[in-house]
Amino acid sequence: MARVPSWTNIPIEETTHIISTTIDFPEYEAANDALKSVVKPDWVEASISKARLSNPRQYNPDPRMYFSGLAVSCADLPSGDSDAIIGGTLSMGGLYSSAMTKTVTHLVALTMDSDKCQVAVSKNLKCKIVLPHWYGNKFSRNHGCIC
Repeated sequence: MARVPSWTNIPIEETTHIISTTIDFPEYEAANDALKSVVKPDWVEASISKARLSNPRQYNPDPRMYFSGLAVSCADLPSGDSDAIIGGTLSMGGLYSSAMTKTVTHLVALTMDSDKCQVAVSKNLKCKIVLPHWYGNKFSRNHGCIC
């Protein structure tokens, strides 16, 4: 079993990002309070490959942020449903995109007839097209409710 390094005296004030696979280190709360990003090692690779800093929300090691890594878009849903999906996604560490781009990982739609679904299929985008029920089930299984 790999030994977890002992974290001591991380200079939070001088730090812009903390790279970690876990949130289990003493300075985690201080880093959050100081609005410093704690990111997974994948963030470094993504930032280098893009030649710019990637959004740290997608690389959060906090297990409570189980939508970290997801970028969700909604297609032709009632506004109340869209608002709930957007709010839940953001509160659990994911991103929302109003546009259908190659960074979208999940498209929530009631039918395949929407323009966004057609774009995803025609451009062979690597996103999953899911029903709102999938989102609700995923959220309630991990959080207890969709609010």
